[in-house]
Amino acid sequence: MLYKTILLYPNQSRPVDQGDFNKVATLLQDMGYTLFTSDSSFATDEIRYLPTHAAYSGCDAVVVLGGDGTMLAAARLARKTGIPLVGINFGTLGYMTELEISECHLLAGLEKAGIEERMLLDASVEGEDVPLQTMTGLNEAAACRATPGTLIRLRLFCDGNEVCSYRGDGMIISTPTGSSAYNLSAGGPIIDPKLDAFCVSPLAPHTLAAMRPMVFSPDSELQVEIEGDATVAVDSNLFPILRGKSHLTVRQSEDKVKLLKLKNAGFYEALMKKLT
Repeated sequence: MLYKTILLYPNQSRPVDQGDFNKVATLLQDMGYTLFTSDSSFATDEIRYLPTHAAYSGCDAVVVLGGDGTMLAAARLARKTGIPLVGINFGTLGYMTELEISECHLLAGLEKAGIEERMLLDASVEGEDVPLQTMTGLNEAAACRATPGTLIRLRLFCDGNEVCSYRGDGMIISTPTGSSAYNLSAGGPIIDPKLDAFCVSPLAPHTLAAMRPMVFSPDSELQVEIEGDATVAVDSNLFPILRGKSHLTVRQSEDKVKLLKLKNAGFYEALMKKLT
């Protein structure tokens, strides 16, 4: 694919070092790309500033400078435009990023990069005091108790049929991309991100019956009935506090996220390198 304009999207909460930013920018400029940035502090005569939403609709590709949180933010912004992303790790783990700063020379292969599409989920919540609201996420939707030391009751339904019920700390519904994030910490299975599926993992279920993580078809509609004070987060973005009885509904999004692949490393090779 031919790329002409590239957006440099740096971490908004933890500033990227100016020298590292310049290293990436200079490399791309030497390759003949026209550069934009969504952070005005990095704008120059050669790198034009564009407001975030305008930038995501006006460029051919995005180079994300940050960690996994920055990649998640970029994915939400890119989902409607279909603009592909490639991440350079400036964070701690950087599991979702393709490159480390020492590997940014691999951007020379941008035109020959492969594209991997990742499934997204749409999560909707509705409660006694909370009107229907929806968010889209790449990793997961997590329903958790709002108050430490308390339990909430959760009932899981798939396409209207009850699957399980328990009291505990909460429940995670993840995509394959998110299966190696919060879901992994909760004991859920790792799912190859080339697949489309939902993984549901309980959080500290208070029951003698073994509550196992379960994998569902991506065409399923999953609904969680929640009783008690709870929080629901989609990729760490919080809905308002839910009280009393509330509902979380998760479906596969119509949108996908496109990630540029510049290295030959497979999913499991990257997994072992980052998480061991």
